[in-house]
Amino acid sequence: MEYVSRCTLTANGQSIEDFKTVTENEIEKHKPVRLMNKTGACKVTPRYGTKVDYVVPEDAPEFDWESMSNGTLTIEYENGRRTTYTGVYVAKVGEQKVDGENETVRSIELICVGRVKE
Repeated sequence: MEYVSRCTLTANGQSIEDFKTVTENEIEKHKPVRLMNKTGACKVTPRYGTKVDYVVPEDAPEFDWESMSNGTLTIEYENGRRTTYTGVYVAKVGEQKVDGENETVRSIELICVGRVKE
């Protein structure tokens, strides 16, 4: 099991590390194709995305998610591995919720153009 040590979003001249959770979306590699007497497969363009839970700061204004464009999301793991998503855009901004630790959290769904694993 791998643990995330840091998640950083760089966008609009700001770096944000106030994330409680990060989830990488599934990536579809191939689709089934019906043929005359069998089923084949064709390669598809990968669609990258992530979901993050952003901790809303109590003493500062919330990050302006609506104006964010072309960001970079870097996920660093404890074992030194790193995944960097480029061309990050906001797909959905969820509602605020208070979790068990009395933090206000907002769910954000991100669309990512590229992905590099190091």
